[in-house]
Amino acid sequence: MPEYAERSDVTSGQRAALGLLMKAFLLALLVLVTAACAAYHFPGGGHVETGTVSGKVTAVPCAPVEAGPSTCLARPVPGIEINFSAQGGTVSTRTDGKGFYSIELAAGTWKVSFPGYARILSGPPAVTVKGGTTVVANYIVDSGIRYPVSKEPSTNPLPPKGVLPPA
Repeated sequence: MPEYAERSDVTSGQRAALGLLMKAFLLALLVLVTAACAAYHFPGGGHVETGTVSGKVTAVPCAPVEAGPSTCLARPVPGIEINFSAQGGTVSTRTDGKGFYSIELAAGTWKVSFPGYARILSGPPAVTVKGGTTVVANYIVDSGIRYPVSKEPSTNPLPPKGVLPPA
């Protein structure tokens, strides 16, 4: 008997039990059921809408406290931490090297704070995020730099260690 000879005991020569039409029907049914399951949202869970909050953080004063009007412009604050707090907890981000930040948050109202020495002088104390939108929130914070400058140079105190005197 040749190696590849037909064997009559393997098939009966009749059409297969599942014809091409039946296979197509079962495949279509499987795709439909899978799509229906994927579209279902379980109560109390599932997809949470998010939005983006972005902006720039600058700080003043950028020079020692002086008598009279200040000519100092606010400067960008690189690496400062910004906290966004809501009922679900706190989420943080940091500014980049030019003072810009961007963070994706769940829809809702978030209280904004700067931990440590900085306090908000200008900018919203809370942001309301809506799904699929971007909120721009720029902040000016008080850097906390304080040391007096006398009118007479000989009586000026030395600046704190690591702080350069004004030019």
